[in-house]
Amino acid sequence: MGKRFLRTIVQEPTVLAATGEIAQVDLPVNPLSFLVLTLLGEQPDASVTDVFRYLTDYYAAIDNVRIVHKGENIIQGNLQDLTMLSALLMNYTPWGTHPTGAIANRGMSFLLPLGRKPYWSQECFPATSRGNLRFGFNVLDITPGTFTAVSWMLEALELIEAQPTSYIKCTTSSRAIAATGRQRVPLPLGNEIIGVILNDPSTEISTTETFAWGKVKVMVDNVEQYYAESNWESLRADVAMRCPGIMTRLGHEHAGAAADTNVGEEMKPRNEPPLQYGYLDFDPHRDDEFLLDTNGHSDVELDLNSDVSTGTARYLPIELIRLGARP
Repeated sequence: MGKRFLRTIVQEPTVLAATGEIAQVDLPVNPLSFLVLTLLGEQPDASVTDVFRYLTDYYAAIDNVRIVHKGENIIQGNLQDLTMLSALLMNYTPWGTHPTGAIANRGMSFLLPLGRKPYWSQECFPATSRGNLRFGFNVLDITPGTFTAVSWMLEALELIEAQPTSYIKCTTSSRAIAATGRQRVPLPLGNEIIGVILNDPSTEISTTETFAWGKVKVMVDNVEQYYAESNWESLRADVAMRCPGIMTRLGHEHAGAAADTNVGEEMKPRNEPPLQYGYLDFDPHRDDEFLLDTNGHSDVELDLNSDVSTGTARYLPIELIRLGARP
């Protein structure tokens, strides 16, 4: 008999009844590859149509989504940042039920990965004891956007016989931008880094093209490594190589002068992911060849040259946590 996986329901549909932190729920004790978080929105307004992949309402419902092991955050971030995590690692973009049409209840499923590939027995969160691994989030709005109510449900993918050698850790760091010019932010030390997700506070649908991550360097013990310097706009190549077609897969609009007028293939991206995101990729072949090893170094930092003097820039290092001796 081959190896088995087990798809289990952790939480049945539950209405978001109040803002604030939910009571954390226990996750299964077997090794976990990923979680599927599904949000269901009631949308009775008949004027809301053609919402093929409109994710903004979901992002506005909850925040600080997290998988916690013995009080330590393993996966932690807002929903749109974690949407980018699953896109960049697993090439997964959210999908769901009843995505279009009037008076429809929409559901959308978000993947929360614990390894770089789904169903991978070598890389997943290891078995643990009941109550050690928990899931939670904060409720921001119980009626966000066009929704009159929101429910959530959760499922887990367990790998019964897995004996993993690694898993991923990804939590949010931030930098309040107070001045233009060069400034540095630290990366976590002690583990290998698969990549770093960058979020820029500047809007990209304005006439002024200025960004907090205007230019980016990677500094290891004060020496340029990997990214000697890259422009913010060019880091889109790293996003696209990781998740082809991501610009249209996370939501877009098509231009039209009137209902029956075709004005060509002009496309208008929404001001939401993947806009405002860049990626520093240290695992382009997905085989550990180029991982950024921070072990034994005094400082590993991102050096950014900011065009702006306000806003908060977020960044999410994706760490590879080895179990046992390193290869």
